[in-house]
Amino acid sequence: MKSILRFIGNRRAILLWGVLCAAVFAAVFALYGIDLRVIWYPLVLCAAVTAGFFLRELHKERKKHRELELLREAENLDRDSLPEPESRTEGDYQEILLNMQEKLRREREYQAESRKDMEDYYAMWVHQIKAPIAVMNVLLQQEDTAANRELRGELFRVEQYADMALSYARLGSGTSDLVIQEYELDGIIRRAVRKYAGQFIRKKIRLVYEGTEVSVLTDEKWLSFIIEQLLSNAIKYTAEGSVTIRVDDRKRLTLTDTGIGIAPEDLPRIFEKGYTGYNGRLDKKSTGIGLYLCRMAAERLGHKLTVESEPGRGSSFTIDLDSYPYQAE
Repeated sequence: MKSILRFIGNRRAILLWGVLCAAVFAAVFALYGIDLRVIWYPLVLCAAVTAGFFLRELHKERKKHRELELLREAENLDRDSLPEPESRTEGDYQEILLNMQEKLRREREYQAESRKDMEDYYAMWVHQIKAPIAVMNVLLQQEDTAANRELRGELFRVEQYADMALSYARLGSGTSDLVIQEYELDGIIRRAVRKYAGQFIRKKIRLVYEGTEVSVLTDEKWLSFIIEQLLSNAIKYTAEGSVTIRVDDRKRLTLTDTGIGIAPEDLPRIFEKGYTGYNGRLDKKSTGIGLYLCRMAAERLGHKLTVESEPGRGSSFTIDLDSYPYQAE
C-alpha cells in the first residue's frame, strides 16, 4: 500500500493536470449551455484508460525496484547489470553512477598499491635495521658488565619495536598471510619464552610453565606474535614475582603476572588503538599499540582474547584457542 501511495504521490502533477483539463471542459460546456451529462461517458472512459496506464507503470516500477534491490549489495556494477533507462535523465544518472564507481575502483587500486609499497618498505627496513642491532649485540657480549647488559636489554626493545612496526603494517593492510593448520602449542610457547629469557633474567622474574600436549588450529606466526606481546607487557609491568603460563583442557592459554595490574576504568579500553591508560602514563615509553595489535591478530585468527586484572595484584590474559572460523590447509 505504501508503494502505491508513493507511486501516486510521485505522479500527482499528472493527476492534477487531468483534473484541471476535465474542469476546463466542464466549464466550457456549461458556458455554452451544453448538457453536462454528455461529458460523463468520455470522462469515465479516459479515467479507465488512465487507470490502466497507471497500473502498467506501477508494475514496471515494482519490477525495477526489485532489480535495484538485488544490485544494492553488489560490489561491482556494469552497464548490462543496470535496468534499461526509460528516460534521458535516468540514463544520465546511470552514467554518473558508473563513472563514480570507476573512480572508486581506481582509488582502491591506488590505495592497495600504496599500502603494498609501504608494507614492502617496512619489511625491508626491519630486515636492514636488524643487521646493526645484531652487530651491536655481539660487541656488547664481548664484555659482560652491568652497563652492557642494560644496553642489550634496550637493543632487544628496539628490535621488538621494529617487528611491531612491520606487524602493524601487515595487519592494517588486511592481508595477514595466514597459514592455518594444526600446531603443537608447546613449541610455540617455548620459542616465545626463549626469546624473552634474557629479559626474565635481567629483571629476576620467575617464569612458571609446565608444558602442554595440546594441538591447536591457528597460524603459528601470528599466535607467536600475540604471546610475545603479552610476555613483553608482563615483564614491563612486573617489578618482582612471577609470570605463569597455563593451558587448560578447553584450549585456553592464560598468561598471569604479579605486576601492577590494570585500573578498572582502563579495562574496557586497553585493546583500543593508542590507549595507554594509567599504567601507560606512568611508563612514558608506552605507545598503546601492542595490545591493539594483539586484538587485531586474535580477530584475524578467530581467537577470543580477554583480560582480568586487579590493581596491585597482577593481570591475566586469556586466549581462547578453541574458537576459530577456519579450516586447516
